[in-house]
Amino acid sequence: MKKLEGTNIQFGELFTELNISPLKEGEIHLWAIAFNTNSPVFEACKACLTNQERDRISYYSFKRVQDDYIMSQGGLRLLLSQYLKIEPQNIQLRKHSKGKPFTEDDRGLCFNLSNTGDYVIYAFSRAGEVGIDLEEIRTLPDIDELIEKNFTEKERQYINKQKTERFFQFWTIKEAYLKAIGEGMRLTPDRLEFTIKNGNFELEAVNGIFEQEDWLFKAITPNEKYVGTLTYLGEKTRVGEMRILRP
Repeated sequence: MKKLEGTNIQFGELFTELNISPLKEGEIHLWAIAFNTNSPVFEACKACLTNQERDRISYYSFKRVQDDYIMSQGGLRLLLSQYLKIEPQNIQLRKHSKGKPFTEDDRGLCFNLSNTGDYVIYAFSRAGEVGIDLEEIRTLPDIDELIEKNFTEKERQYINKQKTERFFQFWTIKEAYLKAIGEGMRLTPDRLEFTIKNGNFELEAVNGIFEQEDWLFKAITPNEKYVGTLTYLGEKTRVGEMRILRP
């Protein structure tokens, strides 16, 4: 198969062992890429960037932020190329007015991504819009202030019983939902209220108004040091296991 330009990597070579299958209607595929700048995966991600994206790397002051951008944006193109059967650099990526990405090559293929710590995770969907968020579980010196600012009274009662892990759990739930609807931080997390029914999280209200759409929230993670959430619609949607692309 054709080599990725500027590398010694055969196009598609990284995916041979994973046996990537087509994304069918009603399905969501999950991917994670482990962060390692000395790996063939990182080399492949960088090779997938367009000239304009390469120029953007220098906009970031810190090397770690530059590397995060290379891995997340290049990884997106690398994975999309497997579903679209298009050379990575030729994929037409665009953003909606509020910043959510899409591709002109196939409007029916929805996707979202999140990066933190040592991972970038992706969701690719043919079951409608999707949102995904990942956080590394860590100590936050201002966690009490963040809980007070971003969560409702009912949510705070639940979170404070197991503060750190539940804070990040709830944060990813809210972020994944905001990304699914394409709002990002334009709708602040404190304007959303969730309830827990039979062990499942359900969106109760947005800006104090009962939410009509039946969004689903699935816990996902590449390992026990992280907590993440996938947000999607459709009880019959088939969500695959997360596949990890390692160095």
